[in-house]
Amino acid sequence: MKSFTKYLVLFAALLIAGSTFGQSVRDLRFNEILIKNTDNFDDEYGRHVPWVEIFNTAYNTVNLAGCYLTDDTTGFAAGKKKGGVEPEHWYRIPKTDINTNMPQRTYIVFYLDAEPLYGTFHVNFDPRTSKTNYIAIISADGKDLIDLMYYPKEQLIDTTLSYGLLEDGITDNAGFLNQFTPGSSNVTSTKVSKQERLKRDDPYGIGLAIISMSVVFTALILIFAMLKLFGWSSKKLAQKNAKKTEPPTVANVADVKENKEDDEQLTGEEAAAIATALHLHFNSMHDEESEVITINMPSKHYSPWAQKELTMKRTPLKRK
Repeated sequence: MKSFTKYLVLFAALLIAGSTFGQSVRDLRFNEILIKNTDNFDDEYGRHVPWVEIFNTAYNTVNLAGCYLTDDTTGFAAGKKKGGVEPEHWYRIPKTDINTNMPQRTYIVFYLDAEPLYGTFHVNFDPRTSKTNYIAIISADGKDLIDLMYYPKEQLIDTTLSYGLLEDGITDNAGFLNQFTPGSSNVTSTKVSKQERLKRDDPYGIGLAIISMSVVFTALILIFAMLKLFGWSSKKLAQKNAKKTEPPTVANVADVKENKEDDEQLTGEEAAAIATALHLHFNSMHDEESEVITINMPSKHYSPWAQKELTMKRTPLKRK
C-alpha cells in the first residue's frame, strides 16, 4: 500500500511538472514591431503610437502576466531589482488582467508609448527616445531572458514599414514587412487551395481517375476477402455444431463404450492394494484348525502312551 501511494504521488508530481512546463512563457516570441506609426494602427484612445507584437508559438495557453518588457538589459545578470527598486525601463506586466492569458498560436500587441498608466498593454518606455535598438522579454523572477529582438532603429524611425519575422515564430528569418499585421500572422501571401493545386498539376484528370479506380478496386478486394473469411468461419462453425447433434452410430457407440471402460479402470492405488492382499493370501503362513491332534513320535523313543497294557484296564483279582 505504501509503494502504491509513493507511485501515485510521483505520478501526480510528474503531471504537475508537465503542465507547468507545457504552459511555459519560454514559448513567447517577438513577431513584429513598428515605430513610425502615422495613421495605420491606433490604441484604445485613438492615438498612433509605436507598438510591438508578441506571438505564442506553443500549442497551449500561456499567461505572460508578471513577466517584464524592457529596452535596457543593463545589470540583467545582477537580478531584476537594485536596492529593492526595479530598473527604470523594466515594465512588469500586471497579473490582474485576464487578457494577458494567450491561447495557442495567438498574438498580443503592446503599445510602446511610455504611458503605463494608460492600461495593461502600455509599457513605460518608448523606442523613439531609447538608447538601444532592441526589446526583450524577461521572466517574472527577473533571471531568465525569454526572447530578444534587434531591429534597425534608424530605418524604422524614418519609414512607416514594420519590421518582424517573415514566418511567425521563426526568429532566424526577419526583415521589413510589406504589410503591417498587428494581432495577426505576418504571412500575407495567398495560399493556393488543394483544388487549385490539383487542377494545376493534373489538368486532364488522369491521375485523379487512376487514384479513384485504385481506391475502388482495393476496397472491393478487401470486401471480397472479408466475405470469404466470414463464409469459411461460418462453415466450420456449422460443421462443429452438426457433429455435436448427429445421432449415434455403431462406431460412435463403440467409442463411447471404450471410453466408458477406460473410465472404469482401477486407479494405481487400488491395484496396489489388491496385489498386496493376494500376495499375503498365497504366500504367507496361516493357522488351520482341523480339530485333530496328531502326535508323531519316533520308534526309538519311549513313551508310556505307546504301551497298550497301560491303556487297558486291569483284570480284577478275585479274593480268597
